[in-house]
Amino acid sequence: MGTNSKRNSSFILKSLPGLLLILFAFFLFVYYPKSADVKHDVVVKKQYLSHEFPTAPLSNYFEAVNKSKDSKVDEKLREKKIRKKINFKCSVPYKVKINRAENFVMIYGVDIHGKYKIPYKCFVCSSAKNIKNTLLGKYRLNDRYRWHSMVDGSYAQYAIRFYDKLMLHSVPYCKKSPDSLETSEYNKLGEFASLGCIRMRVSDIKWIYDNCKYGTEIKIYDKKGEIPPVSYEVPQRLNSKDTKSSWDPTDPNKKNPWKE
Repeated sequence: MGTNSKRNSSFILKSLPGLLLILFAFFLFVYYPKSADVKHDVVVKKQYLSHEFPTAPLSNYFEAVNKSKDSKVDEKLREKKIRKKINFKCSVPYKVKINRAENFVMIYGVDIHGKYKIPYKCFVCSSAKNIKNTLLGKYRLNDRYRWHSMVDGSYAQYAIRFYDKLMLHSVPYCKKSPDSLETSEYNKLGEFASLGCIRMRVSDIKWIYDNCKYGTEIKIYDKKGEIPPVSYEVPQRLNSKDTKSSWDPTDPNKKNPWKE
């Protein structure tokens, strides 16, 4: 009896590693995700990250990138750090790039090698309803006007010409007054809305007006699905029944009721 018991114990000990290996293989088969599932998950993530939306109007994407007060503080700190990398000894320190297909304006700073590769700011915009009326190509910022009358009888603030009648400017106003904003047009920022010019919020176009000198290069291009290297602040939606909505909320004018 003693001899048989020892033999059985010896057999179990010798068989134990094999049994453990079988159990481990079974665990992997049951609980570890199949390669097809992993691949599908990667594809889904890539589609999300590549911002593959069917059209340029930003709708839901607006909410996804909207900035909180804390993120605005972070953005200011980021810009402060980026400014240190820009070569302001260059006579033209910035370049303007506009993705016509996605309705955003990127500002790039020049580096010490003379290359405009430093992403600095990004603004939402509106290009033409008939997209072909916002011409693709490279241009230079030239004539600028504090207020300018538009071809449809409206007015715009901080208008900067870049080619023929095409300009960068604010959302249109009914008259030459900052309290006559066309509210419905403001709410179209991020969509195709203009007759050919590039429309922007007052604070954004004013920044370009004040900081991008005569001769600054502007490039207009199409790249569907592109996510800007710097996020932009989403425009506030205005209620036409609110008396304050006759003003652009970002207008720095001291009389702006949004600042009260």
